[in-house]
Amino acid sequence: MVDRASLPAQLKWYYSRLFPLELIGKWLSYGDATMLAKREVSFTLEGDIYLRYRSFDTPAALGAELGKLTPIKMDFGAVHNIRPRDKGASALPLTPAEKELVFDIDMTDYQDVMGALRDPDPTAETDVNWAYMATAVRIIDTALAEDFGFRHRLWVYSGRRGVHCWVADARARRLSNESRGAVAEFLGLRFEERANLGGRRATDITAPLHPSLARARREACEPTFLNFVLGEQRLLDPNGGDTAGVLAHIPDRGLRAGLAGVLSRGPLATAAGVDRWARIEKELARAAKADPSLRSVSDHIVLRYTYPRLDIPVTRDVGHLLKAPFCVHPKTGRVCVPFDAATVDSFDPRERVPTLAALMDEMDGAAAAAAAAATTTGAGAGGGGRATGLLEDGKRVLRRFVEGLEAERASIAAAAARKRRLEEVDASGAMAFAAV
Repeated sequence: MVDRASLPAQLKWYYSRLFPLELIGKWLSYGDATMLAKREVSFTLEGDIYLRYRSFDTPAALGAELGKLTPIKMDFGAVHNIRPRDKGASALPLTPAEKELVFDIDMTDYQDVMGALRDPDPTAETDVNWAYMATAVRIIDTALAEDFGFRHRLWVYSGRRGVHCWVADARARRLSNESRGAVAEFLGLRFEERANLGGRRATDITAPLHPSLARARREACEPTFLNFVLGEQRLLDPNGGDTAGVLAHIPDRGLRAGLAGVLSRGPLATAAGVDRWARIEKELARAAKADPSLRSVSDHIVLRYTYPRLDIPVTRDVGHLLKAPFCVHPKTGRVCVPFDAATVDSFDPRERVPTLAALMDEMDGAAAAAAAAATTTGAGAGGGGRATGLLEDGKRVLRRFVEGLEAERASIAAAAARKRRLEEVDASGAMAFAAV
C-alpha cells in the first residue's frame, strides 16, 4: 500500500534523484529543442487536480516543475504548432502536428475471458494473468515490425493494469488520425457479431485467416490458449471451468448439443482441458467439411480468449495523452518502467518492477553504509540494491530506444547531404555543358 500522506515528499525525492530527465528530454526533443517546447505535458496532482497544456523549453524546466508540483501522474501529448502554454495568448489555434503512434492494452478488457485466476485485487489479478499482456505484446510488436516496418517501439509497464507502446519512427509520428485509426483497426479484432447488409451475421474472423492473424494464432495465441487458458485458467476443466461458454461460440445448435453430450460422458467427462479441446477441434473440423461456415469457429475461439484487446480511440486520436514512462503509480507505488518486448514472457511485474518504497529503502541503506564506512575507514561506500538495478534495467531500455532514434536521424541527415552533393554535381555539370 502507498502512504498517500507522504507521497508528495517521496515523489519530490524520486523526481530529483532517480527520474531519467535527461533521457526523457533527448527522446521528446528528437534532436530539435523546439519539439520539446511544443509538446503538451499534463499533470495530475493529489486530490485529482488535473493540469493540461503545460510545456517546457528544456528538460531542466520540466524537472523544476516536477519538483515544485510533485504530480502523482504525468502524461505526454502531441507536439503542436505553438507552445501549448501559449494557448489563448496566441492568435493561432492550438493544433496537434505530430505524436508517437501509441497503444494502450489494459487487463480490465480481459475480464470476460478470465477463469480460475480472477482476483478482486486489480494489481494481483494483472500479475497472475500477465500471460495475456505478454501475448498481446508479442503479437502487436511483431505486427508493427513485420507488417508496417516500424523500427522504434518502446513498451512500458503501466504501473498496475497493463502496458503501453510508443512507436516513434518519423513516419509513424506524422500519421493522420485516419491513418492511425486504420492501423488500430488492422491490429484489432471485433468478436461480437454484427449484422451486414444481407441480414446475415459477420465477425472479423474469416476462413482462411488473414496472414497476420494466422501468424498471431500460430506463434502466440495457440500456445497461450493451450498452456495458460486451458492449463492455468482451467477454462475447459470438468469442474469449475466454462465448457458451456466455449461451446456457445459454435453457431450450429445440433453440433453444440452433441459436443456437450460427448464431453459429459466417458473418459472426456474427467479429462484435462487440452484433451477436451482436442475433441472439440476434431468435431469442428469434421462438421466443417459439410458446412464451410464452421471452418472459422476453432480460430474464433482461440483468438477470442487470447488476442490483444486494444483501446482503439487511444491510438486513433493524435491529441490523446498517455502516461509518461517512469511515472510512479499512486495506488501501487510501482514505477512505470520500459521493458524489452523480446523477453516479455519472463517479465513478471512482481519481480521486475521497482517500487518507490524499495528505492527509498535502498538509497537510505546505501547512505547509512556510506556514513558507516566513512566513520571507520575514512572512505565512502556506495552501490545500489535490487530495486535500483531494476530501475536501471528500465533506463537501459529507454537509452537503447533513444540511441536508435539518434542513429536514424544521423542516417537521414547523411542521406540528405549525399542528395544535396549529387544535385550540386549535376547542376555544375549542366552549367559546364551549357557553356560549351
